[in-house]
Amino acid sequence: MKSAWLHKKGSKNLILFCNGWGMDGQPFVPLGSEKWDVLMFYNYQDTLADVNLQELFDRYEKVVLLAWSMGVWAGQKVFAAYKEQLSAAVAINGTLCPVHDRFGIPVQTAKATCDQLDAKSRLKFYHRMCRERETYEKYLAHQPARSIKDQQDELKQLLGMVQCDPFEEPIYNRAIVAEKDFIIPCKNQLQFWNPDIVQLIAGYHFLFYAYGGWDEVLGIGF
Repeated sequence: MKSAWLHKKGSKNLILFCNGWGMDGQPFVPLGSEKWDVLMFYNYQDTLADVNLQELFDRYEKVVLLAWSMGVWAGQKVFAAYKEQLSAAVAINGTLCPVHDRFGIPVQTAKATCDQLDAKSRLKFYHRMCRERETYEKYLAHQPARSIKDQQDELKQLLGMVQCDPFEEPIYNRAIVAEKDFIIPCKNQLQFWNPDIVQLIAGYHFLFYAYGGWDEVLGIGF
């Protein structure tokens, strides 16, 4: 697992952002941040952090976990031990069973994505994430600077790790679910989460460009 600062300007508040599969920081360049430093985690070929997590919690007054897509599963794995130190944890369009016929991406769909990944199928995947033309074109202008092989290697590793085994109590106190998620079907997400923490919103799997910055994205869950 890798990390990179998206925003670091000496704020007292920190967003730990667990990104989705195949991503890096490029798609999030358009998102500014007024009140938060933002540290992104991505490329889950393992779940070993390359930074000292406890030092981060000690350094900031307020730390919030924001996890999206496959990053929801990764966030649980990495930060469960720090649950009591998190001010909040928000899941966006993801579950703790990310490859599952009832609770996540259907198994055969995930395997086919991995086996057949090439330039054409990757663009098709990006389009299914974004759906709307304006969002898709903006995303392509900021698409991840990662090779197909690198993304495929990550997905192969994830498919070996994300079985829906018994897990500890979710660390998330809010689950944001987009009504038109075509990657992790909305109904599967709703079947997974406790309805008491779910907020159903309009939008698609990649919904970030609908918001003015990280402050607004975080505000979805509150």
